[in-house]
Amino acid sequence: MTATDDTESETSSTYLIWEDAENETWWLSRSHDDEAAYIIAPDSITKHLLVLRQPTGSRRFKVIATVHSNQANGLSGAIAEAKRDAIKWIGDPKFAPIKSSVRAWRAQRWTKIALREVPLALISSLIGCVLAFFVAAFFIMTEVTGWPMVLVGTLLGLSSGWLLKWAADRKFTSLMGPFGRFVTVTGSATLGAFLTVSVFFVLFPG
Repeated sequence: MTATDDTESETSSTYLIWEDAENETWWLSRSHDDEAAYIIAPDSITKHLLVLRQPTGSRRFKVIATVHSNQANGLSGAIAEAKRDAIKWIGDPKFAPIKSSVRAWRAQRWTKIALREVPLALISSLIGCVLAFFVAAFFIMTEVTGWPMVLVGTLLGLSSGWLLKWAADRKFTSLMGPFGRFVTVTGSATLGAFLTVSVFFVLFPG
């Protein structure tokens, strides 16, 4: 990576002095002005480079532009385009092509996450339903129904969801992060179990 370089818009006097990363870091290039820092970083899920804006004094990042990195333009070409997009955004934050690229990137990213995580959520929900069915059947056979059945069935779904998350993490990493997968898998199993025992609660109120 080069040490620094200047990027200036052809139609504006706005410019940024960029510092390119010399070692392996999570970012590829960064710059700043009086209002915010601008960072170019790769997205770990899609083949895009993200232009992030971090207001001065804030810890939050906002994606203001995205560039698809492919074999045609190469990494250096994608970084150069990302720098130009950062300048364009500063000149006009509502610049339509840039906003459109961000929307397209978000749609592609969530599609990939859904393809990975939704089947696991459905399986978790089904397992929660099956386990709750056996719990409800046991309570009905022992003639102990009502809220204890609902509580035990829901807790069993919660426990199974945690175990499923642990097993899934051993097979492949989550695109949503550990907490996101925990919420998705455990929540799905718990919801499936709760709905199942709730049906039995209505049918057999005790």
